[in-house]
Amino acid sequence: MVYLAVFAMVLCGLVLLVSAVSKVRGKAAYAEFAASVPAFGIPARWTSLFAAATVTAEFVITALLLPATASVLFGSASGWWLALAGLVFAAGLFGVLTAAVWRAVARRTGAVCRCFGPARTVLAHRHVVRNALLLLVAVAGAIALAGASAMSTVDPVVAALSAVVGAVGAVAVVRFDDLAELFAGPIPDPRTPARK
Repeated sequence: MVYLAVFAMVLCGLVLLVSAVSKVRGKAAYAEFAASVPAFGIPARWTSLFAAATVTAEFVITALLLPATASVLFGSASGWWLALAGLVFAAGLFGVLTAAVWRAVARRTGAVCRCFGPARTVLAHRHVVRNALLLLVAVAGAIALAGASAMSTVDPVVAALSAVVGAVGAVAVVRFDDLAELFAGPIPDPRTPARK
């Protein structure tokens, strides 16, 4: 059970870290992210607050998850509770983001995902599935961690392998649009009229 939690902590922590850093790496990057928020159905007066809250939540959850991973591996009870809090908050954030993406896709707003920097791909059902899977990983990790004891002995080799698999999973999530386009083809822009 602990190894599933380690996988979830590393995957969610790295995904949120890359997402947060990509949004604040410059004024233009943050402005593009904030400008993309209304397409998700957020009223204009809440755009700045929603953008700031999203980035803040990503950094806070990352700060809970990544350092706590080492603590969990060494059996620290304080790290255990930080990791559990991080996974619960990650599940909440992924739940909100899944709902926002689903709403944008259902309404055909033409919103693009600026989760990991500049984007050209319009959101589609595959992005809803991606976010739902992240939500599932965070929930599964939280359940696994809650069901294990803080004093559980951890095999360092298996734990390291779990962390590596989590890191590989994070890379796959960050490069999701490229991988999806490679295997499923590009997503047509719903705002463009179909050719006859």
